[in-house]
Amino acid sequence: MSFLRLTASAACLLITALEGVAAADIAEPTLVTAVPAMREIALVGFTRALAEAPLVAETDGRVQALFADVGDRIDDSGRFARLDTAFLQLDLEEVGVQEERLRSQVEYDQREVARFRELVRQNSASASQLDTLEQSLRDNSHALRALDVKRRMLEERLARATISAPVGWSITARDVELGQWVRGGDTVGRAADFSTLLVPFALTPEQFAALELARPDLALEVLDPGNSADPTIRARIHRVNPGFDPETRKIAVELALTEPMEPARGGLRLRLRLRLPEATGAVSLPPSALDSSYEESWVIRESGERLSALQLGPDALNPDLVRVTAPGLKPGDRVRVVGGR
Repeated sequence: MSFLRLTASAACLLITALEGVAAADIAEPTLVTAVPAMREIALVGFTRALAEAPLVAETDGRVQALFADVGDRIDDSGRFARLDTAFLQLDLEEVGVQEERLRSQVEYDQREVARFRELVRQNSASASQLDTLEQSLRDNSHALRALDVKRRMLEERLARATISAPVGWSITARDVELGQWVRGGDTVGRAADFSTLLVPFALTPEQFAALELARPDLALEVLDPGNSADPTIRARIHRVNPGFDPETRKIAVELALTEPMEPARGGLRLRLRLRLPEATGAVSLPPSALDSSYEESWVIRESGERLSALQLGPDALNPDLVRVTAPGLKPGDRVRVVGGR
C-alpha cells in the first residue's frame, strides 16, 4: 500500500514538472524586433572655397605693380596690386611745405600777440592792432588744421592705392594688367579662402533627416585619387539654408571638411552615402522569424497573431537579415522566432 502511494506521488510530481516546463515555453517565446529595411543612396558633390570676395580698386590710377597671380596665396603683406602714387606723393610734399610755412607763421603770430598785449596793457599800442594780430593768428591756425585734414586725406588715398586681399587667401581671378588704367569701383580680381573646403548638397527632407542621424560619424568618400591619403574624409554640417527653393523643393546644405586635402581647391569630387528606409515600408528580420509552407510565408506577432508575409530578398546592408512585408507589420513590432515558442 505504501509502495502504491509513493508511486502515485512520484507520478504527480513528474506531471507537475512537465506542465511547468511547457508553461514556461509558452509564456516566454523568443522574440525579435522588426527594423526598417534600409536602402543606400549616393550623392556626389564638388568642393568649393569657404569664402570668396571680389578685389575692388578704391581709387583711380594706373597699375604700377602686381604682387600675386591666379593660384598664388596672399602673403603677410596682404597686397594684391598697387596703383601709381606719384602725384599723391607730390601733393603730400606740397602739403608738408605749406604746413611748415604756416607753423612758422603761427609761432610768429603768437609772439606778436603776446608782445602787443603787453604794449596795450602799458597803453603803448592800440587795441585795434592787437585785434588784427589775434585775427591773423586764428586764421593761420585754422589754415594749419585744414592742411592737417588734407594731409590725412592724401595719406588715406595713398593707402587705398594698394589693392589688398585677406592674408592666406588664394587668387582665383586677375582681371588687370601692368600699366592698365582702373577707376574706383572696378573689380580687378577675386580671392577665395580654401583653408576649409565646403561641399554643397541639395537634399530632400528624408535625406536631410538621414544626414542628421549620421552627423556624429559623418564622412565623405574621396573620388579623385591623389588628394587624400585615406579613401574617406571626415566632415561636419557647416550651414543649412532655412529658405525654400520652389524649383527643387530641397534643402540646401553645406558640409565642411574637418581634415585637410591637398591641393586644397574647388571642384574635387566627394561622395556622400546616406541610408534611408525603403519606400515600400518593408522591415528586416532574421530568417528564423519566418515560417513557411510550400510557397506561403508568415510571421507570428508577440501576441500569437499570424501574419502572411512576402519575402523581398536579403537585406543588402545587413546580409544576416531578410526584407519582409506583411499587413500591419511595422518597424519596432516584436515577432516570435520560429521554434522559439
